[in-house]
Amino acid sequence: MNMKYFKYKHLFTLVGGILILLTSCTKDLTDVTVVYENNFNNGNPKGIVTAGWLSDVAFGIFPFNKITNYKNQRMLGVFNNSRIDLHVDKIPDHAVIKVEFDLYLHDTWKNELWLMSFDGQHRLLTGFSNFESTPQAYPNWLNSGPTFPAGNHAQEIFLPGVCSLKDNKRGTSKYKIVHTIPHQLKTFHLSLSDAGTVKNDTCTRSWAIDNLKISALKN
Repeated sequence: MNMKYFKYKHLFTLVGGILILLTSCTKDLTDVTVVYENNFNNGNPKGIVTAGWLSDVAFGIFPFNKITNYKNQRMLGVFNNSRIDLHVDKIPDHAVIKVEFDLYLHDTWKNELWLMSFDGQHRLLTGFSNFESTPQAYPNWLNSGPTFPAGNHAQEIFLPGVCSLKDNKRGTSKYKIVHTIPHQLKTFHLSLSDAGTVKNDTCTRSWAIDNLKISALKN
C-alpha cells in the first residue's frame, strides 16, 4: 500500500468528519449575537493588543496603534513576526463561536507560517504564498499534507503589494477566513501571529486584517 496515500486519505477523512460535526452543530442555530465587530475605519483597535519585536532581542506590546491605510481603506496591520490578541468577555449563552475576517498577505510570502488560535488552542497553522513558483500549505496545515498553488482559495490575488512588490500585479492576496467551533464559555480569546524572514521587515513581507467579526450562536 502507498503509505503517503494512506496518510492523506485518513487526514482528509478526519477533516471531513470535523466539517460534518460543525455543520450538525450549526445548522439549527438561529439566534446570532455579534459580540465583537471592527472594520478599523475609525482608527480604534477596540481592545486588540498588538505585539512584536521592539528590538533584535526584545518582544513586547507595541506602544502605538497598528492601523494603516491600504487601497483607501483602514485595516489592522501591517505585521511581520508579530502577534495580535483579543479577549472578549460577557458572552451571552451560546453553543458556537464564529470568527470571520479578511486576511491580507502583502509582498514576498513564500509559504511562511501564519497561525490562528482560539482560547490558547491552535485552530489553523498554515502557510501562504504570493509567488506562482512557490506552492502553499493553505488550506492544509503546514507540513501536514499536500501543497497547493499560490493563492489557493483566495478571494483576490491581483492586488498591489504595500512595499517591495507595490508595483507587482500579484503583490497582495486577500482571503476570507471563517472558522466556527463549539463553545460555551463566557470568555473567548483570539490570537493571530506569523513567523519567518527578518524580524520587523514589513517591506519584504507583512500581513493585515480587516472586517473582524465574532459572533455567538445558539438555538
